[in-house]
Amino acid sequence: MSAETMTNSQLRRSLLRIAKPVLPPLSLSTLFRCLQLLCGIALVAVPAYALGLSIEEGDAHLGAVLIAMVALSLGKGLFRYLEQFCGHYVAFRALAMLRLYFYDRLAPQAPAATEGKDSGDLLSRGTKDVDRVEVFFAHTIAPLVSAVVLSVGIVLWFGVCLSWKGAELLAAGFLMAGAFVPMLGSTSSARAARILRRTRGRVAGQVTDSVQGVREVLAFGAQDLRLESLAAAGKPLGKSLRTLGNWQAIRRGLNTVIVALTVVGLFAVLAPLESPTILLVGLAVGLTGFAPALGVEDFAADLQQAYASARRLLWVTEGVEPLPPAQPRSAQLSAPEIRFSNLTFSYPGSTRPALESVSFDCPSGQLTAVVGASGSGKSTLGVLLERVWDAAPGAIELDGRDLGEFDVEQLRAEIGLAAQRPYLFNTSIRENLRMARPDATDAELLSALATADLDLPLETEVGESGEKLSGGQRQRLALARTMLRDPSVLILDEVTSQLDSETEARVLHNLKTQSQGKTVLLIAHRLSTVKEAAKIVVMDGGHVVQEGRYEELAAQPGPFSELLARE
Repeated sequence: MSAETMTNSQLRRSLLRIAKPVLPPLSLSTLFRCLQLLCGIALVAVPAYALGLSIEEGDAHLGAVLIAMVALSLGKGLFRYLEQFCGHYVAFRALAMLRLYFYDRLAPQAPAATEGKDSGDLLSRGTKDVDRVEVFFAHTIAPLVSAVVLSVGIVLWFGVCLSWKGAELLAAGFLMAGAFVPMLGSTSSARAARILRRTRGRVAGQVTDSVQGVREVLAFGAQDLRLESLAAAGKPLGKSLRTLGNWQAIRRGLNTVIVALTVVGLFAVLAPLESPTILLVGLAVGLTGFAPALGVEDFAADLQQAYASARRLLWVTEGVEPLPPAQPRSAQLSAPEIRFSNLTFSYPGSTRPALESVSFDCPSGQLTAVVGASGSGKSTLGVLLERVWDAAPGAIELDGRDLGEFDVEQLRAEIGLAAQRPYLFNTSIRENLRMARPDATDAELLSALATADLDLPLETEVGESGEKLSGGQRQRLALARTMLRDPSVLILDEVTSQLDSETEARVLHNLKTQSQGKTVLLIAHRLSTVKEAAKIVVMDGGHVVQEGRYEELAAQPGPFSELLARE
C-alpha cells in the first residue's frame, strides 16, 4: 500500500511499530499526566470546598486547606516534570529510531533509490519531517488517553458525589470539546498540511539547488530568475497556513463558548440544591475538568502536519524494498572470475536499454578493460557489478555464483569502485580516506595517496564536494580511498580522465603494482590507459561489438580501430 493512500489509523500503527521499544516510558508519561491534571483540578476544588464549608458551618479549616494546597502544588510540579521528562525521552528516542529506520531502508538500495529524486526534498524528509513527527509521540498519545480516562472519571465522580444531571451536562461538554470540535475542518486541514509539508520540501530543494549552483547563477545573472522560481515554489505556503490557522481559531473559539455555557448550565443545575459546597465544588470541577478534553484540540492542528510528515517519510521507507538477505559467504573472495551473461538493463524512467544481451568474462586476477564511446553502457557495468541496481534479464556471476546470492555488505566490502565523478565529504583528506578503513594508520593513508600519486597533507580540507581540489586531485583521492579498502575486485571508472599524460602514466604504473592478485575492471574512454590489459571489451550502443587484446584489435578494422584513429 502506498503511503499516500494510508489512513491515519494505518499511519499510527506504522509509527508505533517502528518505535515499539519506547511504549513503556510512554505509558509512564501518560500516568504522570493524569496525576498532574488531577492535582490541578484539586487545587481549585479544595479551596472551593473549604469556602463552601465556611459558608455552611462557619469554619474554613484554613490550616488544613493550606497544607493540602502546598502538597497538591508540589505534587503537580513533580508530576508535570516527570510527564515532560518521560514524554520527551520517548519523543527524542523515537525520532532517533525514525532517522535510523529512514537510513536503514534507504541505504541498501542507494543510489538507485535516490536516483532522480530532489536531494533537497529528500533531506527535508529525513530531517524536518522526522522532527515534525515528534508531535505524534510527545503531544498526542498521552493527552488523548488522559482525556478519555479523566473525562470519564470526572463525570462518574460528579454524578456520584454531586449531581447526575450536572454529570450529564458535563459529559456533553466534554464530548463536544474533546471529540466533536477537534474533528471540525479535519479534511481541509489534512489537505492543507499535506500541501504545506510538500511545499516546504520543494522550497528546500530550490534553495539547495540555488546554493549548489551559485556560481552558475551569478555567472549568468540569473539571481532574479531563481528568486522568482523560489517565490513560485513557496506560494502555496501562505494559503495552507491560513487554512490551518483559521480552523484552529474556530475550534478554540468554539471550545471557549462550550466551557462557558457548560459552567453556566452547571450553575443552573446546582444552584437549586441550596448547598454552597456542592455549587462551588461543582463549578470548580466543571471549569478545571475541561483541561484534559481541551488538550485534544491543542494537538489537533499539529497532528495533521505530523501525519503529513509521516506520509512523506513512509513514502520513501515503504516504497523501497530492502535487498533480501542472503546466506553470507564465510570465505573471503580472492580475485574471482567475473562473468556477465545475457545482461539487459534499463535505468528507471528510460525507454532505451543501457545494456542489451551483454556477455563476456573478466579473467581471475587480471585486468579487463571496457572501452567505447560515451553512452555505450560502460559505466553501467560497474554499478551493476557493485549491485547498485539488479539487472534483469541476465546475470552476473563471481566464480560461478550469482551476484544475488551474496550478502550485500560482504559483496560491497569485496568490490571497490573508483568513480569518474566521486563524492568527497566536506572534511580533511584523512577523514575522507578513513571512510574506507576507519582504523587505518597515517602511514597506510600516505601509502594509499602515494599509489594515486597525490602529494597533499592529510590535514588538507577538501571543501564541499571536494571543491577545494582540482578535478584530477579529486579523482586520485577517490582512487586512494578505494585502494585503501583493499578489495578483491577493483572497478576503475575513468579514473584518469582528468589527468595529464605524465601523471596518468605514473598512476597506471602504481596501479599495476598494487593491484596484483586482484580482478580489475577498467572502464576507459582514453585508449592509452588500456594497452596492458589482458583483455579489451569494446562496447557500442549497449552491445559488445569486439573482444581481444590491444594489438589484435588495433590491427583489424572495426570499432576499436576507429576509436583509436579518432584519438
